[in-house]
Amino acid sequence: MENSTALFRSVCRLDTDDRLQKWDDLTFRFGPRSFLYADETRVLGYAETAQDAEQLVSKFCGNYSKPPAPRAGCFYLIRTGREISRELVLLGTETILDEHVFSLHYGKGSWDWHEDFITRLRGSRHGLSIFEGTPGTGKTSYLRHLMGVLKETHRFYFIPTATMGVLSNPDFIGFWAEQRLRHADMQFVVILEDSDAALMTRGADNREQVSAILNLSDGMLADFLRLQIICTINCQASDIDQALLRPGRLLCHRVFHRLEYAQASLLAESLGRQLPNAQDYSLAEVFAGYEPKTLRRPRIGFTA
Repeated sequence: MENSTALFRSVCRLDTDDRLQKWDDLTFRFGPRSFLYADETRVLGYAETAQDAEQLVSKFCGNYSKPPAPRAGCFYLIRTGREISRELVLLGTETILDEHVFSLHYGKGSWDWHEDFITRLRGSRHGLSIFEGTPGTGKTSYLRHLMGVLKETHRFYFIPTATMGVLSNPDFIGFWAEQRLRHADMQFVVILEDSDAALMTRGADNREQVSAILNLSDGMLADFLRLQIICTINCQASDIDQALLRPGRLLCHRVFHRLEYAQASLLAESLGRQLPNAQDYSLAEVFAGYEPKTLRRPRIGFTA
């Protein structure tokens, strides 16, 4: 390891299975009063003069800076275990759609809605957005596109359904406070996919999760953490706890519909294929080359 003799202090974090080491920060001593601190987001120099500190940082960054990150979006997967951590996930450039392709995916008027939603996200310190739609209608694909569009100003965090309970974990507040300290100039967006159970009318099995979302999206805690929360659901909004739908808290409620045949056919043609005539299609069915089949149901009734 280069500069190993100058390494003055280091912090190593182990993942939950103790097999992967990740260096959180490193401090080097290059002279009696010359130090350099580096973590994943910052490089700080300390020296007798500001000019010496600047030269120290410039030289270090020139030798060890990471190559430019891909120009597509990314998100951070929230992991739980002995501590709450995050794992960077990079997305491909194909996830960012231009206006024409976007309109093929989501139908007439969808681009105007998208631009309006972008404006709302950029102009709001915190809030809740709900994307409703049956599986395969493009909610996740839209989120990937959104991550690419807002990559310069927003950090996206994804909480898997299985670890949704982390929302009510007291340590979660400390995690966000630390992230906010490190990335004070960024806006945070939390993604909760398939969050039907967490948003349903409060009961014994989800009371803590609903309360946590309420506090994080519009409360005194929200003023400090400044989180945007986007939830995707397969149920209908009428099944959601009404407190979550209160004006001022709810930034957006968007229903992702199945595509009518004419729109689905245009999308399929752009992909070089044709679709059999059917009433409607989901995005997933179009991309999978789905062929509708008639479902035979047993007749129920009375005969004379």
